[in-house]
Amino acid sequence: MRKLDRRQLHAYIEMNYSASYSMMISLSDLHVLEITGADAVSFAHAQFSSDVRGLANGVWQWSTWLSPQGRVRALFHLLRDGDEYLRLLLRGGDAEALRTDLARYVLRAKVAFCVRDARVCGSDQPATDAPELRGSPPRWLVVAETAGADESPNARERWHLADIRAGLPVLADNLRDQLLPQWLGLDRLGAISVSKGCYPGQEIMSRLHFKGGNKRSLYRIEFAGMAPPGTALNASGDAASGLIVMSAQRGDHRSEALACLADASAGAPLHVSTVPGGEISVLERYA
Repeated sequence: MRKLDRRQLHAYIEMNYSASYSMMISLSDLHVLEITGADAVSFAHAQFSSDVRGLANGVWQWSTWLSPQGRVRALFHLLRDGDEYLRLLLRGGDAEALRTDLARYVLRAKVAFCVRDARVCGSDQPATDAPELRGSPPRWLVVAETAGADESPNARERWHLADIRAGLPVLADNLRDQLLPQWLGLDRLGAISVSKGCYPGQEIMSRLHFKGGNKRSLYRIEFAGMAPPGTALNASGDAASGLIVMSAQRGDHRSEALACLADASAGAPLHVSTVPGGEISVLERYA
């Protein structure tokens, strides 16, 4: 494969990503961070929870950056564009803050970070190297700097509702460094490796995988009204049983949400702490 310089690579990406979409929705809460350089892959492999070295050029994977305690600091789609080019499509969070945090761990590695001024859009048409999302109908995430994407709040709400129904979380800023990947269903998405060697949080991931002990899972719920990420979910007696990760309104004065919920409470009467009389229906568990 001919190695492209950075300018040529961007031109190649945009040519493939901007081709003929019948629908594109601008996703303003998703941002792009590039990692480049001779040590880009080895650096990412040592920091992130997925097997970056095993990722072929032109292929993407789910991945996370964890704290030493195993909590999710960042959640993203990781695309390997070449031997020295990686792109992170962040699912929530600030790309500039992540760039600053990652830079502290570079030491002598030949690595550079760039927050890219690019629009991430949701599309109903496939594109080269674009992450295909679970669910029906099929959806893809594309990087497109062309005009014409739907920027309306209603369009983004529909996209987020489709994410919720597919069990694909977006991590809000106020939930950063609070949740284990298993609570977000990320092991199901292949974002966690327990065989590749050391990375932040690896010991916690291995312990949960081989010895068990996880007592919370990702659930889809519905309720009347609206509640933002971080809203507590209470069981009978006001015992805190979980929290909302992301939510979207459905159009009938009800909302659906992804929630981290204690498995022991999934069958008990639950309420949204901020919604009077906000009884919850548990629709499914993502395992």
